[in-house]
Amino acid sequence: MVYSFTFPQEIIDSIRERIEVLERCLNDPNPQDEKMAEMIEFANLRQISVIQLKEELEKLIEKLVKKSKLYQVICEKSTKGELPWLLYVKYYFIMKESIDIEFIDFDLYLITKNQEVFKIITINIVEQFNQSKIENVDIVDKDFYKLSIIRESLKHLLQSLIKAGLKTKIFTEQEINAFNLGNITPQESEAMLISLASTKKWDYVYRKLA
Repeated sequence: MVYSFTFPQEIIDSIRERIEVLERCLNDPNPQDEKMAEMIEFANLRQISVIQLKEELEKLIEKLVKKSKLYQVICEKSTKGELPWLLYVKYYFIMKESIDIEFIDFDLYLITKNQEVFKIITINIVEQFNQSKIENVDIVDKDFYKLSIIRESLKHLLQSLIKAGLKTKIFTEQEINAFNLGNITPQESEAMLISLASTKKWDYVYRKLA
């Protein structure tokens, strides 16, 4: 099974557009410009300067671009018949970190501006999680344990997606319950999952995830 999904280009383009607006705010401010006024108001609400907001958005772009490059590597290896488990784990955690940054640093501003895109991302990840649960329930070999690592990583990501989805009211509690995810409390930390995905000593992984 190939787990392939990345943030649509629309979100990255949306962030870049806002960075350009912030640059105009710094170089040629115009209070009558609606987009400029919106970004200045957002900076004021967060009690930071325009240049600080620009720097934070640039950091977020850097993480999204890093994730996109990692996604390309995953696709390349997958087409060659190689399943890069470690890369998948890192990819999901970069995705989670991007959402958490949005939640903590931007009060979900960008997600609110891209609600349909966020909904598509969430539904896709939910489908991946449920598909892995259904399709591989009877497998008892190293691929089962690799899949368990992926599922644990997805739990971390799903928690961030659901938290953001409820906060922005993109999803209701009823809609989240309808996903039928069951218990998505991760049993392992990010560091442990990366370690497990890196190891070639699968007997240790068997014991850890059994």
